[in-house]
Amino acid sequence: MAQANPNQLGALWVNEAKSDRSPAFTGEINGQRMVVFKNKRWSEAEAKKQPLYHILQAVAKGTAKA
Repeated sequence: MAQANPNQLGALWVNEAKSDRSPAFTGEINGQRMVVFKNKRWSEAEAKKQPLYHILQAVAKGTAKA
């Protein structure tokens, strides 16, 4: 069996979008659940000023900080 890559931080899976607010990817990085959303404000013209994706730590519904 192959050894795990020591440089690997985690893994993300591509999601089928159920709506424009659905995460594009979900997964785990360094033991933390993550969700990745496509930036709705991104455009070719603003590519150097805006990231294409936003990475957020996943939290259970109803437990988000206000």
